[in-house]
Amino acid sequence: MDSICFWGKARPQRPDGPAWHPLPFHSLDVAAVGATVLSRDRCLATRMAELLGLPRDTAIPLLCLLLGLHDVGKFAKLFQKKVPARFPDCFGDDPAGLPDGYDHGAGGLNLFDACPEALGLQGSPHLRALRPLVSAVAGHHGAPPEPASGDGLTVVRREFGRAGIEAVRAFAQQALDLLPWPKGLSALDRRRARPASYAVAGLAVLADWIGSNQDWFPYHDPSTDLRAYWRLAQNRAGRAVAEAGVLPAAVNRAELDYATLIGPTVLASPMQQWARTVAVPSGPALFVMEDQTGSGKTEASLMLAQRLLRLKRADGIYIALPTMATANAMFDRLAAACRHLFAPEAQPSVALAHGARDLHPGFRSATIRGGSRETGYAHAAGGEGEADTTASTTCAEWIADDRRRTFLADAGAGTVDQALLSVLPNRHQSLRLLGLMRRVLILDEVHAYDAYMQRELETLLEFQAGLSGSAILLSATLPNVVRRRLADAFSKGAGTVVGIDPVGASYPLASICSRRFCTSTRVRVRTGLARTVPVRFLRSPDDALSEVEQAAGAGKAVLYVRNTVDDALEAHASLRRRGLEPELFHARFALGDRLAIERQVVRRFGKGSTETERRGSVLVATQVVEQSLDLDFDAMVTDLAPIDLLIQRAGRLWRHERNDRSGRLELLLVGPEPVADATEDWFSRCFPGAAYVYRDHARLWLSARLLQDAGAIESPNGIRALIEGVYGDGAPARIPRALQERLRTAEGRAGRDRGSANINVLKLAKGYVRDGGAWGSEARTPTRLADDPRVTLRLGRVGPLGVVPYACGAAPDEIQVAWRRSEVSVSARRLSDAAIPPEHAADARAARAGWTCFDQDKILVILAPAGPDEMLAGWALGGGEEPTPVRLGYDPSIGLTWL
Repeated sequence: MDSICFWGKARPQRPDGPAWHPLPFHSLDVAAVGATVLSRDRCLATRMAELLGLPRDTAIPLLCLLLGLHDVGKFAKLFQKKVPARFPDCFGDDPAGLPDGYDHGAGGLNLFDACPEALGLQGSPHLRALRPLVSAVAGHHGAPPEPASGDGLTVVRREFGRAGIEAVRAFAQQALDLLPWPKGLSALDRRRARPASYAVAGLAVLADWIGSNQDWFPYHDPSTDLRAYWRLAQNRAGRAVAEAGVLPAAVNRAELDYATLIGPTVLASPMQQWARTVAVPSGPALFVMEDQTGSGKTEASLMLAQRLLRLKRADGIYIALPTMATANAMFDRLAAACRHLFAPEAQPSVALAHGARDLHPGFRSATIRGGSRETGYAHAAGGEGEADTTASTTCAEWIADDRRRTFLADAGAGTVDQALLSVLPNRHQSLRLLGLMRRVLILDEVHAYDAYMQRELETLLEFQAGLSGSAILLSATLPNVVRRRLADAFSKGAGTVVGIDPVGASYPLASICSRRFCTSTRVRVRTGLARTVPVRFLRSPDDALSEVEQAAGAGKAVLYVRNTVDDALEAHASLRRRGLEPELFHARFALGDRLAIERQVVRRFGKGSTETERRGSVLVATQVVEQSLDLDFDAMVTDLAPIDLLIQRAGRLWRHERNDRSGRLELLLVGPEPVADATEDWFSRCFPGAAYVYRDHARLWLSARLLQDAGAIESPNGIRALIEGVYGDGAPARIPRALQERLRTAEGRAGRDRGSANINVLKLAKGYVRDGGAWGSEARTPTRLADDPRVTLRLGRVGPLGVVPYACGAAPDEIQVAWRRSEVSVSARRLSDAAIPPEHAADARAARAGWTCFDQDKILVILAPAGPDEMLAGWALGGGEEPTPVRLGYDPSIGLTWL
């Protein structure tokens, strides 16, 4: 049986070249890419060998052979029928009479399970250990293949036919002459192979994407000898890998000092000194730095990251933050630091999850150009699904989303959600994992997540440790119970049961967890950073408005933090009626406008802002300003929130030394009095909207009572007492009886949410197999479990060429970025679907046809001018069982509103 007559690719881009690409050739293309990556990225090759528990000279040949076998499922007649003109005669069937719905990844795994002898594994004792690795390469389309139920041999015979199985056997014999099964496989342990299979899956996706790109691997005449083609594939792979830019940038091997990193005039803080001098343990390591706002934790984490890079424990960094705004703020600092983290001659790719920088231009341009012209093999029959979509198309669509491509950059910053997707059963999560395991994972503000996300975060740390990666956690307000859970999760992944033993109520605190030990160290307070912020209570929003007006009239830069967007809109309108011109910053802006507002806010209220810019300026904002933004205000009013968030907000008050500052340092807190006989509606009476944002009203009462008793936020000496006074074991005993039920409900909800996360997250120990997570679910697994689920709107306008993104002005090849910058997230309770005017229906369909498969659940809202000002308006369908049309307004200075 001659395997060369089986097609592997049949969507040519060159009209003057071959119409198809033989399956054995494509298989060798992918193997050559994998071999080239592993030969040129020695850090990755060493990591993969360590994960498999094999010597490099065994692990690397094994991985290359597996990559060469990744598409054996395409030898099946049920796959070959997808292009009837290329259906091999040896099958003796009419392709039109064969069933549809075949997944070649599952077919390849079924073949391994039922006919291992066809792959040269007759009687092999290594089948159980190899199976998760075979599942990993067979699942190169982004999800573990689903094995056949029932008699696997019967299924394989039906799918492949005798001719298909013989073709596999013939190809395997030829491939094994070029890439033989390596010696030493007896050392492969399935307990090591299972976790390692997640990394192998990521490598398979990347190699298949590059190996499927016709710019680098054009279709080739089938008359070429397989050995000669292998040499050609290796040469092509060398060029492809170099131009793709997927190899890590060279690291700066010189020792870094803080004079270089943060400037010669800045004295390093004690936490920064600890990060520069502490002994770095071997193997995966977790570092936890707890210090007050403004203490330089970010720079300390970059110092630690650079030390890990120098030790060849990572080849890049990824910084994950709670919100988009905090990710944006981090990016400028990251871009500046990269010139010190990488070698002077290197050109590291720096990516933000909103397209502020690009990846290597060769990879992005080639993948977008190569994939955008391909259609799936079942497209003509109208049955195209995820398994039928070509690798080039999938790659183009995946890379088109700027949030995803950060994982292929040398240095990336994005929201924690993008990192959490790596441990959820979402398509191509393995590529995210491959990126994260090679980088120092820095997680900022790790206190800022609910029970569901905390459990996801624990799983992320378990995976990071299990794949031999390191992580750094940063927080100013981390409860002891959360620290213990995060450290225990990392220890589980690293293979140790040693837990962190905190040093009493120490603060600041630095902790390390490794395979050999876990320890905590009290760190000195930074000189000049200790301070006391008095807290004064206000009992109504009207009082708050008066205080804001008075402070602005005195020439102060003022921040008023509201807990909901609707409350922020109301406060903004009220202050305008009082004659002020406040700025507004919240999450209900289109991304492009939100980024512009964020830049304006940082410019006016940041460290470099001038007295003229600040004088009498007012910002009304939601939680988007409370973390990681380097903002500085003279006066602040805030709604009552949990104690850790109030401490974060207070960190934006008198943050920097200013000669022009006058008046009294004071935090004004709006909320009900924390009386001992508080009723069940104690909080909701004052804040009916925020009652659904912060549902644990008992902890809110504790936050208010502690601040009322203390009269101030004393930092750093009083921070631990405030945090543990709200979240510690003894805190519930102080809560009023009427709020005890609220507490029990909140704790029950937290337990339920952790249980939901346990169900949703992937299982490291099971490996990249179908039952390693909830892969069978048709619903997209969320990173955030909210009682108020969200939907994404894409705002469009009608132009001369049809419906275009609201954030217009992008070049034609950047249309996906323009649509991304036109997105805004809203509650699914309020909006459920599009309501396109009939006159724009055809244009709307044409616009949506250009969206990627990852964007099809987003709602298009077509905006048109609605008055003489900047207000635009459009329609969508409301939520509920019987949705009705809802008119929406959008103003670039106010955001999305309901008309």
